[in-house]
Amino acid sequence: MTKKSYLRKEYIELRNGITFDEVHNAEINLLSIVRNNSELYANKKVSCYWSIGKELPTHELVLMLSDIGSEVYLPKMIDNSKKLKFVKTDGQLSLRKNNLGISEPIGNTEIDPNELDIIFLPCVCFDEKGYRIGMGKGYYDYSLADIDSSSIELIILAHEFQKIENCLPEDHDIKAHMCITEKTIYEFK
Repeated sequence: MTKKSYLRKEYIELRNGITFDEVHNAEINLLSIVRNNSELYANKKVSCYWSIGKELPTHELVLMLSDIGSEVYLPKMIDNSKKLKFVKTDGQLSLRKNNLGISEPIGNTEIDPNELDIIFLPCVCFDEKGYRIGMGKGYYDYSLADIDSSSIELIILAHEFQKIENCLPEDHDIKAHMCITEKTIYEFK
């Protein structure tokens, strides 16, 4: 097992070990942080993901982003590919679970990732330089490999306990601009 695989396993276990009360309180704090900085997220083209399990919850965040005038897109897996497409959510949030149990939008209105203003990224853990370890399939790394990251804000969403010293980035790993936890906002240079 590689060091990265070990970190992934360790932090998935840590995340799975937190209580639903802790998850709920983290969501309340995340929403408060975003609300207090809403000018950064309002009236933008934003990709978020529909959280699963004990990830930092995004369901209310998706609704909040829509309420403050942003167009919200959710990732959708492309069959037989490691890439995601970003599909606009409708007002009803019509979603369907894919074969990995992740809710995806049913609609077909896609956006090129280069046209997004903000992309929220999930993680298993993140480091102080802006790198993250995901679930190990590389969907975001493949999907965002060709974007102009100087014009798109890449923001990791994570629980505070998911912060580690080093995610052992590889050449293909994407560096985020910031991370929002239930405690604070980290900006990476």
